Amino acid sequence: MFLTLFRKECAQTVKSLIYWLYVICLVVFFNTQLGSQYILTPPQEGQDSYYDYGFKTDITEQDIMETGAGTLVWAYYYDNYVTYPVGYAKNVTLSEEEKDEIADIIYELTGLKPDEIEADIAAYFEEHDIEASPYEVKLRDGLTYDEFLKYMDRAAEIVGPGSDYTEEKLKANVRIPVDYEGAKSNYSDLTEKDGLTGGYTRLFCDYMGVILGILPVFVTATRMLRDKRSRMQDLIYARRASSCTVMGSRYLALVCMHMLPVLILSFLPTVNCIKAGIEGVNLDYLAWLKYDMGWLLPMVMAVIAVGMLCTELTETALAVLVQTVWWFVSLMTGVVGIKGGSYGWNLMPRHNTELNYAGFADGFRQLAANRIFYAVLSLALLALTILIYERKRKGHLRRRGKISGNHKNSVKV
Repeated sequence: MFLTLFRKECAQTVKSLIYWLYVICLVVFFNTQLGSQYILTPPQEGQDSYYDYGFKTDITEQDIMETGAGTLVWAYYYDNYVTYPVGYAKNVTLSEEEKDEIADIIYELTGLKPDEIEADIAAYFEEHDIEASPYEVKLRDGLTYDEFLKYMDRAAEIVGPGSDYTEEKLKANVRIPVDYEGAKSNYSDLTEKDGLTGGYTRLFCDYMGVILGILPVFVTATRMLRDKRSRMQDLIYARRASSCTVMGSRYLALVCMHMLPVLILSFLPTVNCIKAGIEGVNLDYLAWLKYDMGWLLPMVMAVIAVGMLCTELTETALAVLVQTVWWFVSLMTGVVGIKGGSYGWNLMPRHNTELNYAGFADGFRQLAANRIFYAVLSLALLALTILIYERKRKGHLRRRGKISGNHKNSVKV
C-alpha cells in the first residue's frame, strides 16, 4: 500500500506545473551562479594581483581587531556609516554626540585622537596599495580581544542594526591576502583533503541552499491544497490506508522529487573538476552525493514538513508566508565570510568559498549537529501533521463539520 501511494504521489507531483517551475528556477539559478565555474589551478610564484592567491582563512583575533578598528576609523573619518538592517544598504547619519562617542571608542582602541586620524590614514597608504589592502590601524598596547568586542558592541548600538561591528560581521569582513606559501597550503588542502570535488560541491550547497530554503514550500502547499480544491477530502478520509501511510508516502514523494533535480545538478561541478584534468589530484567522485544527503537533504525535509503541517492545519497557503519569514530571517542572519566554516544553527549553513577545508573541518561537529537537528525536527513536524490528519479523518478539526457516519465507519485506524 505504501509503495503504491508513493508512486502515485510522485506521479501527481510530476504533473504539477508548480513543480516544473521549481525545476526551472533551480536550473536558472545554477547556470547564473555556478554555470561558468572556474576550477582553480595550482598557484604560480610571482603573481602580483591582490586576487591571485586568495585570502587567508586562518584568521586570528589580532587580524579581526586590526581590520575592525580600521573599518571604524575609516567610517568616522569619512562620516560614512552604512548598515544592512534588512539586507539592503542604509546610510546612517549620527548626531554630534554620537560622533563624539565613536571618537572616544576609537581612542580607547587605538590611542588616536580625532585630529590624528587623517595623518594616520595618509601614512598607512604611503606604505600600502590602497586598492590592494584594507586600512588597518595600530592598536593600543595591552588591548585584549574581550575589551575590543565590548567597545565594538557599543559602536554597533550607536550605528544601529545591521552594522559591521558585531562579532560575526567583524570576523566575516576580514580580507587578508595570502602570500605564495599560504596559497600553496590552501590549494593543497583543496586537492588532497577535499579531493578537489569536495570544495566545489560545498560551494554548490552554499549557493543552492539559498533557494532550497524557500522554493519547496510552494510545491508542497500546492500539492496539499489540491485535494481541497478538487473536493477529494472525504473520499481520501474514507480510504482504508492509515493516516501514517497516506501522509508518510506523500512526504517521502515530495522529498524525493525535490531532491532529484538537485542531485543531477550537483554532479556537474564534479564533471568540471574531471574535465579540468589537473594532475596529481585524487578526485572524490562521490562528494556530490555525500554533501547532498548531509547538507541539503535536511533543509529540504524541514521546508516540506513546515509546508505540510501549516497547510493541513489551516487548509490555506499560510505555509508560504511562514516559510518566507523563516527563510528571510535565516538569510539575513547567515554570515557569509571568506573564512567559512561558521555554521551555527541556521537553516541555511553558509560556506561561500571552495577553499578553507580547515574551517570546514573545525566546524564539522557543529554542522553535523545542525543538520541532525533539522532532520529530527522535520520528522517531528511530520508526526504532528499525521496526528492532525488522523483527527480530521475521525471528524475533528474539520471546518465544514464532521464527516458522515458511513465515512467514519469505513476508516481503518
